[in-house]
Amino acid sequence: MRAMGALMGLVKVTTVASSASDRGDDVVTKYIVRRWDDIYPWMRFFARNCLPPPYDVSVAPPRPDLCSVFDAATLCITPLSLICTKSEEGRHLLRSSVSVQHFVAQLWILVGNLGGDVLQGDPRTTKDGLVSMLRASFALTNQVCVSESEDPDRITLPLSNYIQAAGGVKAVVSTLLRYIRRIIRDAVAVEEPRSWTTRDRSINQLHLYTVGLHYSFQFLQTVSRQDASCRAQLIRQGSVRTVVNAITQILPRILVQANKELDFHPQLGLADRQNVLWAGYSYIASAIRDADDGVTSVCQAIDAGLLQTLEKGVVCPPHANRRDHPPRGRLGDIELLFLLATFFVYHRVVDSICRHWYRMQSVPMEKREIRDKGLGVALELVLTFTIHAMDHRSVEPINFHEYRCSGPGCPMCTSKFVSKKRRCSGCLVSIYCSEKCQRTAWRNGHKKWCRVLRCTVGPWGSRDIRTSLRVIAGFETNIISGSAKDVETRVREAQQQFPAFSNKLVLMLDMTVYPPEIHVLPVHKIEQFPGNDTIWPEIADEIRQRSDSPPKGYMFSVVKVHLGKSKFTLFSPSTALRMAFEGQYFSDDEAYNSADEDDEDDSKMLGDQDLDYDEESLDDTDGSGDKCYEV
Repeated sequence: MRAMGALMGLVKVTTVASSASDRGDDVVTKYIVRRWDDIYPWMRFFARNCLPPPYDVSVAPPRPDLCSVFDAATLCITPLSLICTKSEEGRHLLRSSVSVQHFVAQLWILVGNLGGDVLQGDPRTTKDGLVSMLRASFALTNQVCVSESEDPDRITLPLSNYIQAAGGVKAVVSTLLRYIRRIIRDAVAVEEPRSWTTRDRSINQLHLYTVGLHYSFQFLQTVSRQDASCRAQLIRQGSVRTVVNAITQILPRILVQANKELDFHPQLGLADRQNVLWAGYSYIASAIRDADDGVTSVCQAIDAGLLQTLEKGVVCPPHANRRDHPPRGRLGDIELLFLLATFFVYHRVVDSICRHWYRMQSVPMEKREIRDKGLGVALELVLTFTIHAMDHRSVEPINFHEYRCSGPGCPMCTSKFVSKKRRCSGCLVSIYCSEKCQRTAWRNGHKKWCRVLRCTVGPWGSRDIRTSLRVIAGFETNIISGSAKDVETRVREAQQQFPAFSNKLVLMLDMTVYPPEIHVLPVHKIEQFPGNDTIWPEIADEIRQRSDSPPKGYMFSVVKVHLGKSKFTLFSPSTALRMAFEGQYFSDDEAYNSADEDDEDDSKMLGDQDLDYDEESLDDTDGSGDKCYEV
């Protein structure tokens, strides 16, 4: 009891002294951090004996007679909050001590699992609001533990130490998302402010919750960036959806212009409130950029209503006529919008866009005064881009190579295949209904275009790229044709810059940025297209011979896309699809019947290549000797 009284007195005195003094950092460092060896054992004692277990808060504390749950939580959490906000030396202690990080991680799990009726015994605070305030304030301590040190010369513990103490990746992820959902629930429940002043209780409550949400977003981004397992688990558990829902609910409460006193307050001001939103936007952007599968993250964001939420951000709902917005920060809504636009070339994303526009049709149109001009212009550009994406996907037939046998003249649709479908394992694009079609296609040009088609779907053979070739081709054709003058200028500049390679120039359409950029470079400077490979000059010659409007000044075009952190340079989908499948789909079966007549000679030719087939191998091998796998 004497230890509890002494520790509680020290915490209260330090809290008051640090708030009243201009040198609060020195007070906390002197009386808490530098006496940590005396204080910390008692904090662990009260946590172990007077708090419920972190992973099962329904279990009663081992020694409830020592002190109440509320007093134990105060003794364990308040010193940590003080050193996080007031002492640089204390923050380094949290980042560098294994035992302290274990202690903080278990407290964080405990607070995340507490219900509203657990902390009783405080006569000054209602039990319903106490846990909510504790959860919001403890988010800072948690973020400090895993953040990088302010001093680059000081060692910071790896994130794995914290994850292990918290019970593993799944425990960290589920608790973090639970924190965000509960903080949002509490913030939305705050009563509407009456006076819109810094003394209003609702304003201060809302500030506490938004600050807790801000640090939770930062913690989310930190663990996602530092640990690949956490990043993947967050995406699987719908972290992007959770953050979008949080921003959607909190935006009307904090994106409010009130008056000069409040809007430009150093802590409660509008700029600081907007930073909370941008912290969430920054996590969504990092989840898309850093993931192996950024398409899934983009679909989650659009399906959760991110585009509708950003549309609401162009105005301030109440009191919008008082003052203009403070200057926009970086890593915010516009950057996220432009990042989303770079994924509109994917079929799955266009499906999400279609669902977005379907939802918008059922919402009555409201005439809004756009006060955030920058966001308004960016939003208009991106929404126009979504319409272009839907137009490109609606071109018939959609990815015809996916729904019809690629054998020359074969009228068979994949839905009518009697035997197993065979996909060429070389290009991953062509599908055949039989061995006969495989052989016929090989000698009718697939031998050459197989490799080119593989360069069109990328080295990984991503299904997202393969099923989106027509959408990518649509963007490629429209952008290049709509930038004819820019293309001519780029070609002339490249010819002057690379005079020795003026006949080996390639136009690259960079779709990894928005708006897309056009570059002209020698073929040997383009990834996946070695300059000394003879196939590319041959392909360029064939393009010029077979095209009604061959490219002027360059061999062919390529498109640069990304799936997240991986970027791929693809051979022109519009050219590859047109050239590789040109003339294969006839209105009659003449070509196909003529192929039957030469089947015996073709078998002899294949036999000369030592390609012997037995009954089993017919299901997985094409006429080229390349393996085919079943669809």
